[in-house]
Amino acid sequence: MVPIRSCIACRSRESSQELLHLVVVEGRVVPDPNRTLNGRGAWLHSKCFELAVQRRSFQRAFKSGEDLQYQDLEVFLKSSFMKNKEQK
Repeated sequence: MVPIRSCIACRSRESSQELLHLVVVEGRVVPDPNRTLNGRGAWLHSKCFELAVQRRSFQRAFKSGEDLQYQDLEVFLKSSFMKNKEQK
């Protein structure tokens, strides 16, 4: 049985295989595609990144009063998108 998780931006429920796992490391939101990093996790559709930024979903999901840095995540998503686009 595959676990069901909610996207922090659109709040729709999907299998965990359809969502990217995220964690915070030293104030930065980083992708955890292998799901091996420690700490509080959150889940996001790759297509929902902009919505998450607009809604401040990262701060809410990680219960952080400070502004979290998400540039590493943005670079990861753009590079993953380009790899997928080139494979098609």
